[in-house]
Amino acid sequence: MLRLLESLSATERAAYVLREAFSYEYSEIAEIIRVSEVNSRQLVARARKHIMTERRASVSHAEQRRLLEAFIGAAQQGDLAALEGLFAADVVSYSDGGGLVRAARRPVVGRTRVATFIAAVASHHWSGVTLDWIETNGQASVLVSRPDAVGGLVTINASIDGINELLWMMRPSKLRAVARAHVGTGDAVGAGG
Repeated sequence: MLRLLESLSATERAAYVLREAFSYEYSEIAEIIRVSEVNSRQLVARARKHIMTERRASVSHAEQRRLLEAFIGAAQQGDLAALEGLFAADVVSYSDGGGLVRAARRPVVGRTRVATFIAAVASHHWSGVTLDWIETNGQASVLVSRPDAVGGLVTINASIDGINELLWMMRPSKLRAVARAHVGTGDAVGAGG
């Protein structure tokens, strides 16, 4: 957050901190930084927009892969603290089981809830599986297979805040298509729709 604040102009930073950290009214901010109330509102709005844009800027492909590897390691161990450390505060875990396999029906939201959920299923989900690192839709992904079938595909979206989204594909028809493409070519595969 400090790095993001430093990227703002001095007046934007002052207006933003006074409003967000100390709950000053716009009229008070205007008086402190010697601008009109309308300008103080604009400064805070620009600062918010800049911070949100920067916070959600995607990480590099290498960093996405590193975060996914760290996630897989922590998930396999059921390491709650490590999982929480990897997640952005507003992380969301989405599962697509297509109503055919057991999966979370609703998105799981928030660092603590997602980490707790992942840790709770660790002993079952990661036991006796093989992991194949592949690329789907231009991102590092992990194909999770059991001896008898492919069980899932996981990938992430991440920003400088950490992992923002976990994306679990568990729908059998989609997994068969991904597995066929992966085995057939040995190259990156597309895991769309």
